[in-house]
Amino acid sequence: MKPKIVENPLDKLPDILKQNLKRNLCVCNEVKKIDVINAIASGANTIMKVRNQTFATGGNGCCTRQVERLIECIHSI
Repeated sequence: MKPKIVENPLDKLPDILKQNLKRNLCVCNEVKKIDVINAIASGANTIMKVRNQTFATGGNGCCTRQVERLIECIHSI
């Protein structure tokens, strides 16, 4: 199945998740929040797909819940 591309992913996020877009979401691998959002918007709808595209969650996993929340918001119907 072809990944779902999401147009304007920031429109789907609550205001609190739109903050600090240029800061690292994943500090272990220095992955910026906007890079994670862009990966999710381009079809990465699981933690593993986000990790494969960005390396986020590949360190100690402390950002996993944040990435899950972004996936929930961006890929919600």
